[in-house]
Amino acid sequence: MKEKTFLDWQWLDQKVLELTETIQESNEKFKFISGVPRGGLIPGICISHRLGIKYIPYSEAKNLSPSERSKTLVVDDICDSGETLLHTSGLGFKTATLTLRYSAPYQPNFYSEKVEDDSWLVFPWEREDSKTIQDYLA
Repeated sequence: MKEKTFLDWQWLDQKVLELTETIQESNEKFKFISGVPRGGLIPGICISHRLGIKYIPYSEAKNLSPSERSKTLVVDDICDSGETLLHTSGLGFKTATLTLRYSAPYQPNFYSEKVEDDSWLVFPWEREDSKTIQDYLA
């Protein structure tokens, strides 16, 4: 079983601050922020509030025109296997994550922290007794 690393709300606040500063420094202008269900919902809303950009559900974002998608930032908690964000970027969205696993084959446009080990990250909105496997694979 993988070792678990428990993250708290203070950690989230710091990573959101770092991520929004990086986004602002890029001078990229976004019309919408969205979050990948489930892990990207809370960070997406936090980033939306911090940047003052409208949050829209991912199901709505997928129905935007290609030109609107290019001005939409889709957020997730982690880029691990890269599958979710690779699909998302293929739809024309820019991507951002709180964390990027060192072994991820895909790199989001923006991220806060690179994770240099294989520990299982337990985000503050997740249960402490979560299994060390994606819940949809369990």
